Amino acid sequence: MNEQEYIETIRSLLLKNKKPSYQTTNKKEVRVRCPYCGDSKQDKNHAHMYIQMMPPFKFYCQKCNVAGVLNVQTMHDLDIFSNDLSVSIIQANKNIKKGGTEKINVTKYQTKLNTVIGPYTSQVIDYFNSRYNFNYDNDYLVNKFKAITNASQFLRDNNIPYPKDNYGRPLYDFDRSIGFLSSDGSHVIFRDITGQQAKRYFNLNLFPNDDFSTSNKLYNVRSGLDIMKDQITLVMAEGVFDIIGIYEYFYKSQVDESEYIFAAAAGKGYNAVINHFIRMGLLNLNIIIYSDADVDLEFFRNLKASSPYLKNSPLTIYYNTIEKDYGIPFDQINLRKAIV
Repeated sequence: MNEQEYIETIRSLLLKNKKPSYQTTNKKEVRVRCPYCGDSKQDKNHAHMYIQMMPPFKFYCQKCNVAGVLNVQTMHDLDIFSNDLSVSIIQANKNIKKGGTEKINVTKYQTKLNTVIGPYTSQVIDYFNSRYNFNYDNDYLVNKFKAITNASQFLRDNNIPYPKDNYGRPLYDFDRSIGFLSSDGSHVIFRDITGQQAKRYFNLNLFPNDDFSTSNKLYNVRSGLDIMKDQITLVMAEGVFDIIGIYEYFYKSQVDESEYIFAAAAGKGYNAVINHFIRMGLLNLNIIIYSDADVDLEFFRNLKASSPYLKNSPLTIYYNTIEKDYGIPFDQINLRKAIV
């Protein structure tokens, strides 16, 4: 079959296998109910997820803004189990692998970042740089690492009141903290820079009244991912500062960043990170984990055995033999590699 024949087959199979489903007037998209936010609660016939009828069959939900590309995993999320549909999508996508690139945006919520200097911005930048012995400026932190160095301005830009408790007291001194925006734009992971707050970290949910079940506080470094690459390497660590150090020391300027994701679990667990990117349409993942020193290999053996995606693939693990983790100067890191 040629590309148009594959598209017509996919269109027909989607409309047949998913109810309710609708074809747009111009026939460029098929519309179905979104499995990630649950779609409209008032009318079960409403459908807000639009699937483009052209390779690589990108989808976008107008209700919750989740986006990705259609593949076996996302079809299962849609409760579609059609081998014919799977084969047709794979074959149609093969025809565009060699032509151009497809960048993917992993941000679900349209959260604004800014580089406006505030009263404590210089202290925030100094704290960040001192952790690694870097000398980066505000623009680099915001644009590369999605850092928030002026919390009050960030909250104003996004029309979010400064979070307070029931007595009107600030929940946290966000201005004297450095924040990092989560992968989907729904959370900010704040880290105190003073050493004086009761909590070192504060995970701020920017949309507490939002009932979307897929919001999370996973974090990734910006990398300009190209979803049409034959294989994507997912590099993971536990914390935000860890993955930033790993990116800077071992990958920056040394790899094609369109083939890499640099992600931190931020307390959600490695399986949550893997599943997050699989649901975006990234199935052919080469997985590398930079583990904290206090997590033994047995943990990763169990992780692999419990995951349908991991059980038949090698898992590369690195440990730092000098210190516990990686959000530290380079001379305090010595890597030991293991394969499970």
